[in-house]
Amino acid sequence: MTLTPVEGEPDPDGADCVACGRCCHHGPSTVQLLEDDEARLGEPRLSRLTVLMERPPFFRFMQNDGGRCAGLDRTVPDAYPCAIYAHRPEGCRIVEPGSPCCMEARRLGHLGESVQFRRADRDQS
Repeated sequence: MTLTPVEGEPDPDGADCVACGRCCHHGPSTVQLLEDDEARLGEPRLSRLTVLMERPPFFRFMQNDGGRCAGLDRTVPDAYPCAIYAHRPEGCRIVEPGSPCCMEARRLGHLGESVQFRRADRDQS
């Protein structure tokens, strides 16, 4: 599911993130979980919201349902709050307002494959 692209710069403090939600729309095997992510999510959420590759190296990814992250709370009309925000994977945490990931998602209406998952402060070194 692709949303209508969004023009302009996002609020740097994230005030419009829930209204946008473009970064939470992506294809399968986009948001990979690390060991710390798995521990933070815990077993009930892992079973419900993630998929584990069936063969080595057994990577785990957030599930998608029609191109949207399984962690989205779909009960709020015209908004895209994260149901697991406090427990979200590192791959989601680095999509900060105005980051390359954010801007790509806003431009396309979804998170694209060309996005680099890097924090802005790491780009400075």
